[in-house]
Amino acid sequence: MKKNILALSLVGAAALMLVACGEDKAVAAQSSESASTSSAPAASASTSAAAAGAGSVSAASSFEDKVSYSIGASVGTYIATIQRDQSEFIGTLDQELVIQGFVDAINQKTALSEKEIADTLVALDQKVREGLEKKAAADAATNLEAGQKFLAENAKADGVQTTDSGLQYKILQEGSGTSPTTADTVRVRYKGTTIDGQVFDEQKDPIAFPLANIIPGWTEGLQLMKEGGKAMLYIPSDLAYGEMGAGDLIKPNSVLVFEIELVEVLPPAAPESAPADAADAPAAK
Repeated sequence: MKKNILALSLVGAAALMLVACGEDKAVAAQSSESASTSSAPAASASTSAAAAGAGSVSAASSFEDKVSYSIGASVGTYIATIQRDQSEFIGTLDQELVIQGFVDAINQKTALSEKEIADTLVALDQKVREGLEKKAAADAATNLEAGQKFLAENAKADGVQTTDSGLQYKILQEGSGTSPTTADTVRVRYKGTTIDGQVFDEQKDPIAFPLANIIPGWTEGLQLMKEGGKAMLYIPSDLAYGEMGAGDLIKPNSVLVFEIELVEVLPPAAPESAPADAADAPAAK
């Protein structure tokens, strides 16, 4: 998995809205002939109508009414999500101006031109991207430092051994079977945590996957075990997911801790007969 930088898609959304507005201009022009001549009354009337109908939509409403409400609710949810997740980069949105812009766009009477709107959103998108990249870099540096400190202390713990690659491991139960090679498929139980103890995955029932198709820390660590054995693996970030991280809990440059039981070593599997559950393993490449 890969942790992507979240960026606003406001530019794309705005482009779609503007295109839709452009396609409807002819219809809007015909309708406006019988409408009020001032944009302010039009916006006011629309706002009043929206407020009056806010509580009138229910499961029993007509399909058309539910479509209208759902579109508005979808836009509102999207904006609320942006405000929640990106407020440190975009500041606090003025809800009245957001509503005004929404209503003005519906009425084909926006205070800013299409180009001004697009240019503003492009600038906003760039600002958010730069902010997210800066924050991600700072978080990655913090995680790297924390991971290095953890490994330095952990290397002193009883029973912990460190390999040339930097992988740390501790045998909890010596197995009696064979050790796997990179050509083998392994069946294991495991629990994976971050260095602060957060569990990001756990498999209580054995899961199988080719040893060559997992992160380097697992590939190396499992070859140090014997069938039937249990061990702790303390995996440096460069032997795990590195600067990219994975999912929400495995941040960039995260050291990972795994408690693993090597249940069984299976014969090498042909490519077409690889275990179906292999792709579900969090350690899969």
